[in-house]
Amino acid sequence: MKIGYNTWSMATVPYTVFVPELAGMGFQSLAISVVPGYPIGGTYVQNAGDFTKWSASDRAHLKSLMVSHDLELASVVGNQPIIGDDQAKADIAMARLRDTIDLCVELTLPHQAVPALNTGSGGSPADFETHKHQLVDRLGELADHATKRGVILCIEPHVGAAIDTPERSEWLIHAVGSPHVALDFDVSHFEVVNLPLEAAVARLAPLSKSVEIKDQHCRYLDQPEPANWRVPGNGVGKAFGPDGHPIEYQFLLAGEGTFDLPRYLSLMDRAGWRGAIGFEASVQCQMRPGYDALAEAEKIFHWMDRAWTIAGVSRD
Repeated sequence: MKIGYNTWSMATVPYTVFVPELAGMGFQSLAISVVPGYPIGGTYVQNAGDFTKWSASDRAHLKSLMVSHDLELASVVGNQPIIGDDQAKADIAMARLRDTIDLCVELTLPHQAVPALNTGSGGSPADFETHKHQLVDRLGELADHATKRGVILCIEPHVGAAIDTPERSEWLIHAVGSPHVALDFDVSHFEVVNLPLEAAVARLAPLSKSVEIKDQHCRYLDQPEPANWRVPGNGVGKAFGPDGHPIEYQFLLAGEGTFDLPRYLSLMDRAGWRGAIGFEASVQCQMRPGYDALAEAEKIFHWMDRAWTIAGVSRD
């Protein structure tokens, strides 16, 4: 299990900087975000890694840097909303995802597997029943293209999205029924609604071809807020736990929350996971005043490095 990092965490940092810097810290594997941009703290931020802005020489240079720094390219993050009734927007999202599937092939490094393409489902939990067949149909279209290109499309179950529970995640993978559609498993989205770690790993790791983590904590809103619970400047989300009780949560940076990373690594090892595990700093963290992506990445690496040592799992 290689120690990985997801560049979604550093929207403004170009590949010419993040590749050598992250490799120098000790990271072994990257998931590279190529989306146009996304809102951080209410402000839309252009992504320095937007692949439509890369020339052919940029793409070749990125590959050369990855090879020279002995990094694995585990996945490409191409998040687009797949669910939606606005056909014009859906056409744009589907075209971009098809283009990103092609990009995965173009960015494949020598002697490495083709990187996976990661995306969310879009929508909200309330959209699942009304839009689940639309989601399956559109994923089926993308799966046809992914199959032709030899790419695995990974859907991320996400708190607040249409695919937000283990049950819905399992249903989706079986409904699409393609070996080229799997999960992008970020256990933080289940930790923040107080789902037991063992249950999430046992059910979803076998369906996954891409894996991410964060740190995080949550609390029930019908109970008093613990002293110093809230990390200042960090975003906050709300959801419902498996028991239906309202929950408040924060996605956090390394070591700030309650995530038991050594235990998680042992569970993933037992579940047979042998790929990279990449840390993603949520936009909730990136909205903090003075957020320094590279400085935080170095702290993240040391936190992960200690956990790998404690868990005694392989880094190969």
